[in-house]
Order: sequence, then C-alpha cells, then structure tokens
Amino acid sequence: MNVPTDRLLLMLVAATGFAVVAGGWAAALVHAEATGLEELVLRVIIGAVFFAVLLGFWTLLSSTDEQTA
Repeated sequence: MNVPTDRLLLMLVAATGFAVVAGGWAAALVHAEATGLEELVLRVIIGAVFFAVLLGFWTLLSSTDEQTA
C-alpha cells in the first residue's frame, strides 16, 4: 500500500461505510429527538466525530505503510 491512491481508495470505502452505518443512524436519532439549535449542535458534533474517525483510519493506514517499508 505504498501508493497514495491505494490509501485514498480504502479511505473512500471506509468513509462510505461509516457514513451509512454510524452517521445515518446518529443523524436519524438527532432528527427524531432534537429541535432548533440543539439539533444543529448535535449534527456538528456528529460531523466532527465522523472526520475524527476518518483521520484515525488515515493515520492507521499511514503507520501500516511505515512498518512495511
């Protein structure tokens, strides 16, 4: 996995799966339970967690590249 495009392809698959499963579930709960400013804040938090998980996947794949090189 030395080629950055391989890592980007894996990130695309991970991001899509995570967005559908976790992001969709959490956003549906927010939509059903929260209103107004509270809903907006919860959606921003969900987005921040989503990007934090993707950053974690990226660093995990980067460390895997460094170990194999």
